[in-house]
Amino acid sequence: MPRRRSLTALGVVFATAALSGCAPPPQAASSAGGTLRVAAATDSGETLNPYASNQSPTQELRSALLYEGLTHLDPTGKVEWRLATEMTPNALRDEWTIKLRPGVKFTDGSEFTSADVVASIKYLRDPAHAAQGLAFIERVDPDAVTAVDKSTVRVGLNKPFAPFREIWANVLLPMTKAGSAPVKPIGTGPFAVKSFTAGRQSTLERFDGHWGEKPKLDTVDIIEFPSQQAQANALLSGQVDVASGATPTIAKSLAGKNGIQVLDSKGDFTLRIGFNTTVAPFDDVRVRQALRLLIDRDQVVANALGGYGRVANDHEGGTPHCGDPGIAQRKQDIAQATRLLAEAGHPDLSFAITTDGLLPGMQELAQVFAENAAKAGVKVTVNVPTVPEFLSKWTQWPVFIDFNPIPYLPTVIGSLLPGRVGNATHWNNADFVRLSDELFVAPEQEQCSIMNRMHRIEHDQGATITPAFVNVLLPHRGAVRGLVPDVNGRPLTFLTNVTVTG
Repeated sequence: MPRRRSLTALGVVFATAALSGCAPPPQAASSAGGTLRVAAATDSGETLNPYASNQSPTQELRSALLYEGLTHLDPTGKVEWRLATEMTPNALRDEWTIKLRPGVKFTDGSEFTSADVVASIKYLRDPAHAAQGLAFIERVDPDAVTAVDKSTVRVGLNKPFAPFREIWANVLLPMTKAGSAPVKPIGTGPFAVKSFTAGRQSTLERFDGHWGEKPKLDTVDIIEFPSQQAQANALLSGQVDVASGATPTIAKSLAGKNGIQVLDSKGDFTLRIGFNTTVAPFDDVRVRQALRLLIDRDQVVANALGGYGRVANDHEGGTPHCGDPGIAQRKQDIAQATRLLAEAGHPDLSFAITTDGLLPGMQELAQVFAENAAKAGVKVTVNVPTVPEFLSKWTQWPVFIDFNPIPYLPTVIGSLLPGRVGNATHWNNADFVRLSDELFVAPEQEQCSIMNRMHRIEHDQGATITPAFVNVLLPHRGAVRGLVPDVNGRPLTFLTNVTVTG
């Protein structure tokens, strides 16, 4: 679930005091799990609507605590049941029957039933709502979503789709109470909204009626700060318990000071440079390949990521069970890049790369790329607009930096196929589309072979530079116990066993 704005995976909110230069005073822990104060990046355009288009990581994180999907990804990336307990296809896999978990309550105390699932799916599936999750369920026939009984839903599809269970684990496909979205959405999550001020602060309180294991925390305060350094300063001074956005440099500088520890989540989270294929010269694959040859991936890992990452190869990950796809690792080759640019008629190429810098490593990646490109006479400037401006022109930037925290199959659906909200490169490859159609109906034992062929097309013809897999670093006070690393880079969505001792 690439950015738009997936992914992620990520997402929080923040306080007035932070924006005025004054942070809230430290809070004492309660007799239960205490209050977890999370510092995160400012997002003045956020809402409580989990279906909104162009969501930032801030909004996605909060949604993950307030709402739940039919299935869920655990910290190891495994799909597990959530609001559903069973999904059974017909022989053609163009109709699925969903059994719902009994005894689930919304945070307002009302019962969760099949009527809510039908309403949620129909809301998501309606193009008029511009829901970001729409692309993932485009095969759902909105006229064939029906409640069989209070705990059973039947979903008809306009095309067969085998990985139906996996898709519903997407954070952009939560279930809400019928009729509550988008103005005052009500979820079934382990936390409920106590207060919310867009661009400033969210306070979430434990929902004691939650069907699953109850969080130990009493409340989660998500406090907005205007920069990653401001988050770090707040953590150092004890004004917050966690800094959700920390560059490797900042994380290293914090580790060990005032008892601060760093949680390191290793996985397939990527930052990537996208090229808009509707804008010349990025419509020319020779130009895209030349730019891929300019980047020094080892330097990206060492400098932009401070060593917290591993080299990637211009295709998305998220398929570790499939093994090595057998594609030779692309390395920096200035001479070959220069030849390709001359062949394409662009020996003196210059352009701007745009990033909102919302996540750690984004600006650093842009700077490393600009330095590398200069070796071939390519002039790259770095443009850093505000988050709202960046999102308002999503799909229009010629060159941009995006992030992807989600497994491969939803990545294909959300950002690698034509016409998707997440596909800001507008890449459209007929062979890739054909293979995706095969993937969506293939039995599990055949999926790896298909995905590896898709990886090769991305590597040879794609519209992004994916230079590295990024570790997600989470500096926190030693008083915070129970955090777990997450392969999808979203450790703050797993707070069940977290406590704050003082």
